[in-house]
Amino acid sequence: DRSRDETKLIIITYSDKGLGAYYFYDLVTGNFRKMVEISPWLEERYMADMRPIKYTSRDGLTIHGYLTIPKGLTPKNLPVVINPHGGPWYRDYWGYNPEVQFLANRGYAVLQVNFRGSTGYGREFWELGFKEWGKKMQDDITDGVNWLIDQGIADPQRIGIYGGSYGGYATLAGLTFTPDLYACGVDYVGISNILS
Repeated sequence: DRSRDETKLIIITYSDKGLGAYYFYDLVTGNFRKMVEISPWLEERYMADMRPIKYTSRDGLTIHGYLTIPKGLTPKNLPVVINPHGGPWYRDYWGYNPEVQFLANRGYAVLQVNFRGSTGYGREFWELGFKEWGKKMQDDITDGVNWLIDQGIADPQRIGIYGGSYGGYATLAGLTFTPDLYACGVDYVGISNILS
C-alpha cells in the first residue's frame, strides 16, 4: 500500500517457507524498517521448497503446478499426495501453504496442479474447463500424476489424492475413474452429486 502522495510505502514480503513480514519505506527520507513479522514462530530453515513445474497434457495443453519435496530427501520414488485445489475457478500459488508443509514435514511430496479451468492463465485457459468436470480437467490431474511417475519422483504404489470443494470432487473422480493410480484419497466438503 502507499500514501496518497506516494512517498510512503508498506511492503509485504513472503516466500514458500513463511508468511513473511510487513515493512515501512519512506521514499523521501530513505527510512526502511520492519513493522511486523507475520509468522515468527515458523522456522523457515525447516520448511520444504515449493518449486514450479509444468508438463504437457494428453491433448497437448501445457499444465502448470507446484511440487514440494520433503526437506533433505532426494526426489526419487517418494510417497506423494496430489492436492487439487477447490473452486474449480481458482488456482494454486507459489507461497507458504501450511497443509503442504505439514505433509512435506511428514515425508510426502505434494503436487498441486493448475488444471484447465484454473484462473490466472487467461480467459481461453479458463474456458477450456467449462463442462469438463470429471473429463479433461481430471485428465490434467491424472497426467500430472503420470508425469511424476515417469520422472521417477513418485512411488507408483504410494500415491494419495486429497482435496476440498472442487478438489474433493476431483479426489472422488480420481478414485472412481483411475482407482489403480491411487492408494488412498481424502475428500473434504467435496461435491459428490453435481445434479443436487
